[in-house]
Amino acid sequence: MMKNWFLVCLLFVAPLALGDGHGDLALEKRQPDTAMNVTSVDLGQELTSISAEGDMEGYGRVYVTYHLSYNAARTGGTVDGQGRGFTPEGYASGRFQGFWELVDGVVVMRNVVNITNGQMNLDVIKFNPLTRDLVVQAYILK
Repeated sequence: MMKNWFLVCLLFVAPLALGDGHGDLALEKRQPDTAMNVTSVDLGQELTSISAEGDMEGYGRVYVTYHLSYNAARTGGTVDGQGRGFTPEGYASGRFQGFWELVDGVVVMRNVVNITNGQMNLDVIKFNPLTRDLVVQAYILK
């Protein structure tokens, strides 16, 4: 229920943010863009899962899994998942939800991420299935 409410709110807020004619939320990046190594892609009829790992500034060694559900056209849908970052000082855990779409052969995910250290990000993830490139852009929401 809470997941559906969040998705509905995001659906209504995103067009308003872009509707001012600027198309730019002017969010500050939390860290430099991070290239991740895709470790697995599990294709399914109802759900596809993509797992990746990499070194991310501020979070250390990060492991993440994206679960993508399909829309009717199978060119987009919802995404949710979890990630864990490990440093010598400890670890952080994050959960996220958002939407994905296929743009010119690239899977583009836009997720709101809630992290156990109190931070909240808007992540834009681009995954190219042809080259296995996956890049995370993290913007500060809180």
